[in-house]
Amino acid sequence: MKFWIPLLLVALLSGCAGRHPEGIAKYDNFDSVKVEQMVGNNVSQSVFAKTIVCLNARRETRLITALTNTVVTTVTNPMVITPVTNLTITFATNFQWTVMTNLEPAQIGLPVPVAGETVATPAGETNAAASAAPTNSGPALGTNLTISVANNTSGVTAPNQRVANAQFMRTYQNQLSSRSNNLYYVVSTNLVVTAETNQTVSFLTNIAVMSATNHVVTPTNGLDYDYFLYTELIPPADFTLATGESLILLVDGVRYGFTVAPSSTAFVGRRGYTSNLYRATADALVAIANAKEVKIRFKGVNNVVERTMSAGSRQNFREFIMKYFAPMPQAEPPGSVASLNETTHNTNR
Repeated sequence: MKFWIPLLLVALLSGCAGRHPEGIAKYDNFDSVKVEQMVGNNVSQSVFAKTIVCLNARRETRLITALTNTVVTTVTNPMVITPVTNLTITFATNFQWTVMTNLEPAQIGLPVPVAGETVATPAGETNAAASAAPTNSGPALGTNLTISVANNTSGVTAPNQRVANAQFMRTYQNQLSSRSNNLYYVVSTNLVVTAETNQTVSFLTNIAVMSATNHVVTPTNGLDYDYFLYTELIPPADFTLATGESLILLVDGVRYGFTVAPSSTAFVGRRGYTSNLYRATADALVAIANAKEVKIRFKGVNNVVERTMSAGSRQNFREFIMKYFAPMPQAEPPGSVASLNETTHNTNR
């Protein structure tokens, strides 16, 4: 009987089961960071359970000596000049060629006498010799050549447009007339050549200058906090933690999903446990501390581990949050005398 008592005490005191969670606060000189963390907060009241799940809170505090981020972004769209040229050349040629022929009828005259014949003379006509003269006019030749040249140039100037117009016109007119006996012959040539040039140049200028300045200034000697959920798990033999969002909490029906995120400082889990850090927000930790029901699920590759956080586990979480996360009257930078004196604390009930 005496032999079994020490073994029973060892079984009760080992692991998350049978032990009160610890709240520790320590300063890491190597990374200049203060770590406040729970350890061994078993979510279940079962003592001899093979699968043990511990959900702990963790906060890392760093001193910011001087951090000023000044981002000045100047977006300039330079002057863009787009010349648009509309060149229109119009040639109009009017060529006219006219041939006019006028055949006049012959005038009646005296008959021409033939040798050996007597020409009859109409009665009552006594002046036959006077009417025997020809009545057609004699041949005539005339010519006319006309050359006309016209040149017109105009221009329009606007703030964003230039318009130029040039017009050239040349006219050739030639006429030749001939009249011989009963034939009247006229040749008329009219050639008009017009050249018109219209040039329009439009200038499109787009100037856009946008200057965006973002100044983010963090006060000197300020404190920066990183919050985590520290899990300690003794899973079943066939359990392998899945990648991605592997920790899911239902806090009073509100879903919170977390992904494994390593800390920037040194982290060493307890021996014999699968320990992981999940980056969280301060609001999520406060919601867990104030919740009436918290359900936990670890997603594995082929199976899951699910637990419901007991009232005692939630009370431990709440006490740790109230002790370490409560705002201090005056922030003490990590490494100071006040922070170094606060080395290890125990939250035993």
